[in-house]
Amino acid sequence: MCLFKNTWGIPCPSCGMTRALLAVLKGDFLAAFYYHPLWVIVILYPLIYAFFKITKSKQDFDVWKNKSLKLIVKIFLFVWIVRMIFIFPHTPPMDFEKNSLIGRLLHYLF
Repeated sequence: MCLFKNTWGIPCPSCGMTRALLAVLKGDFLAAFYYHPLWVIVILYPLIYAFFKITKSKQDFDVWKNKSLKLIVKIFLFVWIVRMIFIFPHTPPMDFEKNSLIGRLLHYLF
């Protein structure tokens, strides 16, 4: 289980990605989008990265790499916030982990 979720009780921005990629391997793309809608980025980015690494100059590649990674982080955070608003805390994989460190602490305090 995710260290982030085990500690804080809430899902991390990549929560569901493993299940999504396993669904892709089974050919179930609808389930993959259900588990994490950005699974496509995780599959395509290394291919695009390798292509640009080979075809671009070092300077152009470094600029592209920095911009693309910043964009991907922003996209992941945006999707995470949207998923937290619309499907947290009752829909797996975006459910609250009551046995997390924070969950147990809240249970004892309240």
